[in-house]
Amino acid sequence: MNDIRLSAAQWREVCERLFRAWGAPDDIAACVARSLVEASLAGVNSHGVVRIGNYYRFIKPGWWLAASRPQIAREGPCTAIVDGNWGFGQPAMRMAVDVGIEKARAYGIAGIGVIRAGHIGRLGEYAEQAAAAGMIALMGTSNALHGGHVAPYGGAERVFSTNPMAAAVPAREHPPFLMDFATTVVAAGKLELAANKNVPIPEGWAIDREGRPATEARQYLEEGGAMLPFAGHKGYALMLLIELLAGALTGAGVTHRPEVVPTGGLGFGGNATFLIVLDVAHFTDVEQFGADVDGLFERLSGVKPAPGFQKVIVPGEPEAEQRAKRAREGISVDGVIWEQIVQIAAESQVSLADIRPEE
Repeated sequence: MNDIRLSAAQWREVCERLFRAWGAPDDIAACVARSLVEASLAGVNSHGVVRIGNYYRFIKPGWWLAASRPQIAREGPCTAIVDGNWGFGQPAMRMAVDVGIEKARAYGIAGIGVIRAGHIGRLGEYAEQAAAAGMIALMGTSNALHGGHVAPYGGAERVFSTNPMAAAVPAREHPPFLMDFATTVVAAGKLELAANKNVPIPEGWAIDREGRPATEARQYLEEGGAMLPFAGHKGYALMLLIELLAGALTGAGVTHRPEVVPTGGLGFGGNATFLIVLDVAHFTDVEQFGADVDGLFERLSGVKPAPGFQKVIVPGEPEAEQRAKRAREGISVDGVIWEQIVQIAAESQVSLADIRPEE
């Protein structure tokens, strides 16, 4: 089936209609829709509008509560815990970063935890949120009690989630430095996309249930295999650090008991996050900092490229380029995924008759 392409505005409308039909207030629906569309615009397809079906599978049985709002559960001068109340994760993360920015402005540094939240979407979105306010941000996310995707280094069974990490540093004239990646070789969404397209996966992405290299996504998705940390023991160490900070330090819990599902399934598939926000102005002169960052970025862009490369890029540039390109050309999804969304809309009693794919 051919790909289906809609404009960013059309995708936002599709998302908002669905989320409101599931019980989300207008502002929550808009927040989550913006997050998914922005991820697709940035080229992070695995965390974009293709997640609609995944979200429906959590909302429909009541594992997430579409109407829930986040709130601050615990707070100190430069710390806070934001409770997502098992609603969509994006509003909880937006609140956490806003709180972190406010506290960092006052004290220079803030440490914020997010607990009991649904899937938060693209982690880099929140690092960019802090950078837009002139802050440096560092963060990592786990699935709290519900890991079960990734084998530890040297192991042959699932323990961890993909435990992504992100960081952003603002510049003055350039897009911010943005680091955003899973501590696995690839994001789980890429394996799901490979399964949808029925294409093989490269050796090293995952293992089968016996610990042997997997060559098909189904060996991980359907047959009890596991994903792998990037860079062997180094990726595993970062994965474990994120588990300890996002899970143990916040009180959300860690994945030592992956069989545990809260009563009635509530919260299954949720995220826990720990983030640090730093206000540049508390550490150094802001103008000099901006000049230093811009100067380094310009130095990197002027480095002679190695064979096979056009130029040296600063992390964050590809997302900025993709965002501009897709804003012009629209966002495409596999036709199978679009049919799934249409079916979900029908089940949700949402009309998409006026949403016409672009030619």
